[in-house]
Amino acid sequence: MVAASMWHSRIGFVGALACASLWAQHAVEGEGKKHPALGDPQAIAEGQKLYMASCAGCHGPKGQGGRGPNLRHRGMWHPLDDNELFKTIQKGVPGADMPATNLPEDKIWQLVAFVRSLTAPAIENRVPGNPEAGERVFWSAGAGCSNCHRILGRGGMLGPDLSNIGATKPVEEIRESVVDPHADGFHHYRAVTAFLKNGKSIQGVARNRTNYSIQIQDAQGQLHLLSIAEVADLKISPRSPMPGDYAKRLTPQQLEDLIAYLSRQSVRPYNAAEKK
Repeated sequence: MVAASMWHSRIGFVGALACASLWAQHAVEGEGKKHPALGDPQAIAEGQKLYMASCAGCHGPKGQGGRGPNLRHRGMWHPLDDNELFKTIQKGVPGADMPATNLPEDKIWQLVAFVRSLTAPAIENRVPGNPEAGERVFWSAGAGCSNCHRILGRGGMLGPDLSNIGATKPVEEIRESVVDPHADGFHHYRAVTAFLKNGKSIQGVARNRTNYSIQIQDAQGQLHLLSIAEVADLKISPRSPMPGDYAKRLTPQQLEDLIAYLSRQSVRPYNAAEKK
């Protein structure tokens, strides 16, 4: 028993050393500046074209997965650093449906840039558009964004707080939330109407719901805690309460500017030097 215990301890120690060695090697290899294509809007746009031509058939046009892994949730590939992702695209995955590519290296880096943009926080990318112009769009009466959304304590309360959206959401997810809010977007925010037994009704979004109660926030930000016993009927829309016509309501340039503004929103100032 003692010998076996010592043997297992030795194996565990050797394994720990091996892991430490691999970690150190990985850390050294990961040092240095990022490839210039990463985070570059033009490289990402070119990478998207290549992706649609050769990758979308397996990974889905929006990276949502299919025959290949979901690239937006990073399920299988999130441990890969940029160089490892490059090699995976270049050489493929033996024994899987992922083939090698004969694209030149600069094109492969464009693909890496696009795939990274699917999950990297928007603030880490150089997003097209003018953030200052987008700020004016956001707070304008015409767009009406601030009627429902708050940024740093200013604005409405019906929709999600956007103070940190650039640090937590990728660019394409922000874009989708604006132009197609009924897709994945902020799927927890659905319009709800509670018809009460006393004849009144309350509209808003459900913040909390159990088998015994529901909490609804109305357009004025007021919270209503209701017992299920006092609710005659509860209708929860499968769609977001956010208007779905922003792609028509705004010009293409206004839309780009708005997304650029939202992409800069972070409660912690972003230091690009830390990422290089």
